[in-house]
Amino acid sequence: MKIKALILYTLIQLYSNLCTIEVKYEETVPDEPVIFAFWHEIILFLPFAHSKKRKLKILISTHRDGLLASHTIKYFGLGTVGGSSNRNPEKAFREMLKELKSGVSIGITPDGPKGPRRVAKRGVVELAYLSKRPIYPVVGKYYGCFTLNSWDRFIIPKPLSKMEFIYKKPIYVNNKSEFDKKTKILEEVLNESGCFKKATEKA
Repeated sequence: MKIKALILYTLIQLYSNLCTIEVKYEETVPDEPVIFAFWHEIILFLPFAHSKKRKLKILISTHRDGLLASHTIKYFGLGTVGGSSNRNPEKAFREMLKELKSGVSIGITPDGPKGPRRVAKRGVVELAYLSKRPIYPVVGKYYGCFTLNSWDRFIIPKPLSKMEFIYKKPIYVNNKSEFDKKTKILEEVLNESGCFKKATEKA
């Protein structure tokens, strides 16, 4: 598994040299621990948008594909929390709370690990409420890309294309009555992600 992860990491690194990656912030993200939320479809090149100065752990499922992803992102200097909405959800939730309190930021795909695609589960909002930490939605915009025939329509940028990762304004969850509303807001913001035509291409 570790050899496969190293090969995958190397291929991603080499492929990234064929693309232009830009990172934008609508607001400065504070140095304190926060929660990052992003759709499952944009995760392949997302590590290149992460500041190496910030300690970050990603919630990843413990199934076989998740284990490969877990080993791979460690080469990017990122940690993992094992679990998902389907596997050990309570244990993973407690671990994420512990990490946030210890100063580590958390990254979550609210539609992972198996969908439905672009439908946010409420867990990330509950985590924000209990930890008293804001959610920073991360949007991925690809100008020239392929989409796989998978449940999440996984995105792979085309060679020589441009991609943008945008850290949106934070979402705060102050009481339980806001759970459904804030989950919907998060979903709407994240749905700005996707594939877009290059400026030189006709719509």
